[in-house]
Amino acid sequence: MDRRDREQIDACCENVVPKIDMTKLLPKLLENKVYNRDDVNIPRWMKNLETQDTVKDVLTTIKTRGPNAFKNLILSLKQSDHENIANILEGRDNTSSTGSFRQEDPLDHIWSDKPLTIKVRKAITFSDCNYDVIERYPMRSNPRGLVLIITNIYYDAPCDKHRFSAKHDKDNLTKLFEEMGFTVVTYGNLKGQEMRDKIKEFSKRDDLRKVDSCFVIVTSHGTEDEESNTEIQGTDYHSASKQANYEKVLCTEVCDYFTTEACPQLAEKPKIFIFQLCRGKKRQKGVAHCRITTDTCVSVNPADEPGLEIPVKQPIQTIRNYSDMLVVQSTLTGHVSYRDSITGSWFIQILCKIFMKHAYANHVQDLFNMIDAELKQLRTMNNECQTSSIQSLGFNKHCYLNPGLFMES
Repeated sequence: MDRRDREQIDACCENVVPKIDMTKLLPKLLENKVYNRDDVNIPRWMKNLETQDTVKDVLTTIKTRGPNAFKNLILSLKQSDHENIANILEGRDNTSSTGSFRQEDPLDHIWSDKPLTIKVRKAITFSDCNYDVIERYPMRSNPRGLVLIITNIYYDAPCDKHRFSAKHDKDNLTKLFEEMGFTVVTYGNLKGQEMRDKIKEFSKRDDLRKVDSCFVIVTSHGTEDEESNTEIQGTDYHSASKQANYEKVLCTEVCDYFTTEACPQLAEKPKIFIFQLCRGKKRQKGVAHCRITTDTCVSVNPADEPGLEIPVKQPIQTIRNYSDMLVVQSTLTGHVSYRDSITGSWFIQILCKIFMKHAYANHVQDLFNMIDAELKQLRTMNNECQTSSIQSLGFNKHCYLNPGLFMES
């Protein structure tokens, strides 16, 4: 049986056992060959078929019954009037206020009048242990990592719109990462130089040595400068001014504070940067019956440092300066990023939803793929849409966050 299916049974066992009628389910498990009729456990189970201990034993033993056991368990549940239990095990547990099950609309939380409610699904086993081909970052520390969140809402210039609903982005992100086991540091309404100072200060923290990861998240107004760099606009930004009388901060500068040289505390540890901001004024239109893909591969060969001679017999072991970084942008270069005026930005809402539901079993790159898959379903009234962007800077291992799971638990 697939590891994720075994983990799903373990995670849901306590919840579903009281709801299962084993007198109905066991015949279907035998019929669908989850168990053979001569299985050594059958006589023992038949003596106390209706007790919860027996139900739990039957359910957990299925984990040892081959690659098709989970699929046939789901089939048996549906055939024995346990479709709600099948939905839970398949991860489609969407209970309404009346207790009935419905298919979730992925856009519900975006268009709701209420902000997203954060409730993180915790990991039950560490997913950073074994690997086949791609290595995994160790993610065991308590706290799991440090998170810096900068949220700019109120702008000095009257011509620049305030970002009132971004408060929900900050609250959701804070609760999300705290429930996952991170230490969160937040700042709000910072001018350009203040942002630079706080980010640099954060990158120098000595306790970064004691954790396994780091997230830096900035939600703000943004734009594209004359050299096509993504610029974060602090609260001192004035869009009406033709002169740059404010402190300019680039996304690339933020990453520079966390290179191996600048931040040795995080050397060879995953560093994830998330920028929720506009990167220009272009608006992407939805295109009917068209699939568009863009592949970009940039390879840079490191040059030898001038004047440095290294004897062949005495090699110096080094590590890359830009490495183990994942840079995530809510939108494409030159394009706007959308925010609901009530519930918060599209991208951050989806990020919080995906992380809280799926981080327990999926690595970070897959989580961001899932986020973009849901983001593509959103449209404005004018059929305008948004595409997220992910850049890997030597982020060559899988990163499982193992939310809420620590060695002592």
